[in-house]
Amino acid sequence: MYELLTIIIFSAANILLAAIDNTQFVKNKFIKHGINGAEYIAMCAVPYFLFHNYWLIAALLFNRLLVFNISLSKFRRLKWYYVSPERKSIIDRIAFFFFGYNGKLMYAVYMAAFILLICKIYLW
Repeated sequence: MYELLTIIIFSAANILLAAIDNTQFVKNKFIKHGINGAEYIAMCAVPYFLFHNYWLIAALLFNRLLVFNISLSKFRRLKWYYVSPERKSIIDRIAFFFFGYNGKLMYAVYMAAFILLICKIYLW
C-alpha cells in the first residue's frame, strides 16, 4: 500500500515541479537541469531509505519521465508527446539517442516500463 501512496505523492510533486519549470520558461529564465536532477534524487532517497525497495525507486524514475515531461509539455501548450530540439539534460540526450523525435514511441516505452515495474512490485 505504501508504494501506491508514494507514487501518488511523487506524481503530484512532478506536476508541481513541471508547473515551476513552466514559470521559468514564461519568464525566459534558464532551467537548471542539474539542480532539478539532484532534487529528484534527493526526493527518491526518502522512500528508498524508508522502504528499501529498488523496484519502487525505478518506478518513480519512470513516473518522473512520464508525469513531469507530459505535464511540462501541456503547461507550455505543446503536444503531450513533444520532444525538444534542444537536448540540455542528460536524460533528454539519452532519450533522443534511442527515440529521436518519436515522442509517442518514447512515452509508450516509458509507460510499458512503468507498468512492468508496478506489476513487479505488486504481483511478482
